[in-house]
Amino acid sequence: MLAEGFGQLNHFIRLLERERELLNNLDVEALLSLAKEKTTVIHQLQNSENTRALTLARHGIDPSPRGISAFIETQPETTQALWQRYLDLAKQAQELNNSNGQLIQHNLHHNQLALNVLMAVAGPSLYDSEGHTSSRPGGRSFGTV
Repeated sequence: MLAEGFGQLNHFIRLLERERELLNNLDVEALLSLAKEKTTVIHQLQNSENTRALTLARHGIDPSPRGISAFIETQPETTQALWQRYLDLAKQAQELNNSNGQLIQHNLHHNQLALNVLMAVAGPSLYDSEGHTSSRPGGRSFGTV
């Protein structure tokens, strides 16, 4: 079960690193494709976590982080080291995901600023009585009725 979790976490980390690269390159199409794969891996991680929690509970072990820590402390050092490595990978994935989220927010803010500038330069866009856009108030040319 833990080996499967290592594989899933490592795969997720590779996806997050790829996402970071695509975000830096503003490759939207590749990001959309990657998002699907990322969602699949997240579901796999959640399913593995649910299975682990059920298995621990069936064996009388509290599946909460505190309960797992208490259980791991009773295990051999090699098991403790493996669990710590797993926690380290989970933390690395969380940090990468948070960092990518911050980069997305930065890019959104930058795009919004650029859009605001473009909208200000273009001026107000109004619709006339026939539904056509016009940047002139009133929708009529000077000298016409």
